[in-house]
Amino acid sequence: MATIHAIPLAKILGRAEKTKFTYLKGFGQNVEFGYYAWLVQDGDHNILVDAGATAVQAVESWGRPPDTVQHVQTLQEGLAAHGLTVDDIDIVILTHLHMDHVAYIHDLKRARKIVQRIEWEFGSKPQPIDKYYDHTFIAGLEFEQIEGDRRITENVGVLFTPGHTPGGQSVWVRGPRGVGIITGFCCIQENFGSCPCGSPEHDLTIPGIHQNSMDAYNSMVKVWQAADFIVANHDAKYITESEVA
Repeated sequence: MATIHAIPLAKILGRAEKTKFTYLKGFGQNVEFGYYAWLVQDGDHNILVDAGATAVQAVESWGRPPDTVQHVQTLQEGLAAHGLTVDDIDIVILTHLHMDHVAYIHDLKRARKIVQRIEWEFGSKPQPIDKYYDHTFIAGLEFEQIEGDRRITENVGVLFTPGHTPGGQSVWVRGPRGVGIITGFCCIQENFGSCPCGSPEHDLTIPGIHQNSMDAYNSMVKVWQAADFIVANHDAKYITESEVA
């Protein structure tokens, strides 16, 4: 079985921004969220899900007010807490190519880097209107481009979950609590409502930032049905609760 550890990198206060996560809900409400990488360990494999970003990059790349961002730790510091360095990471799974999920990717020189082909094609030459992409962060790197659902290691695999982006992928991890899924679309726990995973009824709210609303909804249902528990990839609770499963 595999384990999941959150590596929080930055804490963000979104002033009146909650609806960026909860589509058409929470207008005018503040929301706290995090930038993360996720350490997944499966046997001899040290896997990172996403490569995070820094508080400084949130200001410099996206113009966030400096008083709304808080540095938590560097990726290197987060890995050191688990006795690891960037050179110990042998696989990186990028859920998508928005800046806040890829900024440390050049530091992971030895890792096999996995992304969905359609995400790579869009992210390497993004439409100018989509400011969440910055192709300079991934320039000059080789990526393993896959298509659709795929098992990566014995207890880790990906589900193709487009909608938030053209080629998003969520990561399933089989561990002590069952199958946990780290979402490949930007959300907080509130997006999934209060019903248990897999139940016939659900109260799902798609991400406020999406390229295709129907795909975003179908991807959420796919994750909902496959998971025993869900790790919402921007939820603020993991800033202090790093042991996920």
